[in-house]
Amino acid sequence: MEIINNPYKDLKIAIIDYSAGNIHSVYRAFSKAKVSLVVINKETELDDFDAVILPGVGACGTAMDFLTQIGLTKKLNHFVLELKKPILGICLGFQIMTEFSEEDNVKGFGWISVKTHHIRSVVKEKIRVPHIGWNDVTVGKGELFLLSKMIENPNFYFAHSYFVPLTDMEGNIGITEYGVPFISLYQRGNIYGTQFHPEKSYSGGAILIQNFLDEVLHAKS
Repeated sequence: MEIINNPYKDLKIAIIDYSAGNIHSVYRAFSKAKVSLVVINKETELDDFDAVILPGVGACGTAMDFLTQIGLTKKLNHFVLELKKPILGICLGFQIMTEFSEEDNVKGFGWISVKTHHIRSVVKEKIRVPHIGWNDVTVGKGELFLLSKMIENPNFYFAHSYFVPLTDMEGNIGITEYGVPFISLYQRGNIYGTQFHPEKSYSGGAILIQNFLDEVLHAKS
């Protein structure tokens, strides 16, 4: 994603490192937009950042415990609920935004009023778990700014054993089918989440990242 006259040069974005496995790939993907990035893995004030990224390849219980230990749970709640600045949760990062996850039976932040389930606890037919590979995302409800400038039903890369089954909820959603329909893209106010990995999704992922940065610019203006 080549950027001439870079509009994102003054943005400051935090990537939270809570022992998730894909920090470097997320960092590389966002760095292509020439945005200022800071990786945080200890208690740090977030107020001066324009957006936060919650990446994730790991377990919900471990992630939430680590965030509590480094003093970031309260700061993230303040950033999201009081400052209302943009946050993007990727895969595990999206799941810990929900109320509860069956993985480790742990409470999430509760910013999204749904629960995360293991695929096998919902899908009764025989399918491979984890769900790994490319799958499309269709618009389920509302306008999805993160899918702007893309072909209809774009493909993204997935790698997960837990998901949020399709349910009636607040917010705009994108849907993917794997045994049953599940929520693969979420957007409400300043909260954005993807079950897929945009940092591993080549051109579609690069466009989604640029769309998110456009949303951050809009929120800052």
